[in-house]
Amino acid sequence: MKNLRLDILDTYKAYRKETSYTLEGDLIVLSGVNGSGKSQLLKIIAKQGNEQINRKITQANKDDQPIQTENILLLSFRDNIDLGNDFGEFSVTFHKNYSNKAWEFYTKNIKSVQNNQYLSEKRKKKYNDNTLFFDDQGIKKTSWRSISQLTNILKTKFDDNKVFDLSQQEFEAALPMNFVWRDENDIVQLVGNLFYMACCRRNDEQIKCSESTDIFNNTEWLKTAPWTILNQLFSDLRFKYRFKTDYSFKTPYMEENPKLRDGDEIRSLLDLSDGEKAILKLALISLDEEISRDLELVLFDEYEAPLNPSLTEAFYHVITKFYIEKGIQVIVTIHSPATISLAPDFARFYEIFAQDNASPKIIEVNRYDYEELREANKAFYDKIRNQAERISELEHFSRQGGNFLLVEDKYDQIYKIAYLKNKGIDGLTEDNLEQKFAENSSFSIHGNYSSGGLYNVLSCSNFTREQECKTICLFDFDGEGYSKFKKAKDLKQESAKVYGSKKGTVRTGLYVKHNQINKYALLIPIPERLEQYISEKTSTDCFIEVESLIAEDYLKTNPKAEQRSKALPFYKMKDNHKNDFWKDLLCVDRDYFIDFEPLFTQVESLFNCEEVNPE
Repeated sequence: MKNLRLDILDTYKAYRKETSYTLEGDLIVLSGVNGSGKSQLLKIIAKQGNEQINRKITQANKDDQPIQTENILLLSFRDNIDLGNDFGEFSVTFHKNYSNKAWEFYTKNIKSVQNNQYLSEKRKKKYNDNTLFFDDQGIKKTSWRSISQLTNILKTKFDDNKVFDLSQQEFEAALPMNFVWRDENDIVQLVGNLFYMACCRRNDEQIKCSESTDIFNNTEWLKTAPWTILNQLFSDLRFKYRFKTDYSFKTPYMEENPKLRDGDEIRSLLDLSDGEKAILKLALISLDEEISRDLELVLFDEYEAPLNPSLTEAFYHVITKFYIEKGIQVIVTIHSPATISLAPDFARFYEIFAQDNASPKIIEVNRYDYEELREANKAFYDKIRNQAERISELEHFSRQGGNFLLVEDKYDQIYKIAYLKNKGIDGLTEDNLEQKFAENSSFSIHGNYSSGGLYNVLSCSNFTREQECKTICLFDFDGEGYSKFKKAKDLKQESAKVYGSKKGTVRTGLYVKHNQINKYALLIPIPERLEQYISEKTSTDCFIEVESLIAEDYLKTNPKAEQRSKALPFYKMKDNHKNDFWKDLLCVDRDYFIDFEPLFTQVESLFNCEEVNPE
């Protein structure tokens, strides 16, 4: 795990001189209110501001050697506003074109000016001080990385007496063949030449093989081609756009410029959303070897601002695969709670606080402090990921009247089967289950909720048709479920208790009722055979979920279920069978579902405004 130390040597805006910060983690998520100093901190680290910044950046695993500015990349969502209409065109003269751009910079910023001693001395000073990549206002130029590379080449090739008076021929001879003049705000325009250079490399490899006994393996080569990597990324992220699977190359031309395709149709960059452009640019930067090769630290300043929910996960996927797995440390500043909640497990979290007359304070936060955010957002994103299913669910939900039983996980079919079995309804199949349940019940059952999602339903007052129907949120009787149930019981609104006293028993199901609208929080009832293991103070080893209500004799024989521990007879579905286990229960005898009877008695009583008397 990387350890980054920042020593601020001179005052810069809110940050005072002689202050230090240490941030630990391969991926650091930094949050705070507006004006706390997040963006300023990143500008200090990257040395990108309207004035000179004096600081020292080191990583503990780099022998305390300072990280060079050219090995730090700062990206902001503002950079993605205009990426143009299309990808840049390839050019067989790309080396000459880039050489011309470098020569143009050299003549305007380094080469001695005839008969102007003052201007020549000013250029020499900026060259010697390594400040050529700042303009006269102190702002770093977008081509600063190429400028830095160019000055290093010149200092290696020429002494001070010669470097300020080179001919164009001498200058171009000093540039390596792979030299690229790049504008970091225009990385998309490099794609044409990146693809072309890949084709050139393949051609060189084929020539080498033809001059030896080796056989060129094009299938293996294509696995690392830039368009293959991008297409695989688009597939992983569920983007509908693709590049061609290969590009024909006949020296010295590539058959066509890179184009995004949607099936047979060619798409412009304008067809991409702002969020898709941001993710695309991020992937392209990682494929540009001249940028990514020496990177040690990448900073994202509110980069996720234009990202929709699915792209937030895509954002983390890309930075993990293309940056962190390459050993590059990443710092992300954000405002969005959703972006915090979806961060991968290995992320480290810090909050930043502004202070009057003192540098901002940065404090690490335990990720469990964000656990409720994570649960709620993850459940929501999982629900909307498959748009066809989500549309069908919402349309079905909106057409139904009556009462709703909301349950955890993807187990609504199990509850439906158990309900029908207890009613003596046989002949259940995959095709007729929904119809049979609709014909024989007075309520509907909806699954795929987390305990946090159920709590949100209870605590928010915008649930559809609240005044016209009743809703029961059924929590599993485990540590997490009971915690959310208790939180719902103790919920306060405008200083008045919204929930009444807890009623029922562990065997019939503890419940509380919302005083203002028709909502109930209900804990799953405990079968008599399991009461000895359960109390209201549950632990992670003591839990009752829907599987626990199915007879133990059956669960022992089903390989899709497993015992939680050797000491306690609680069964749980194996993760890879959560979606299909219900199909095994369609033909199971009614006797195996007898422990569901108290649950449905309680549910129907609550829907009928009847309270079951405690035992």
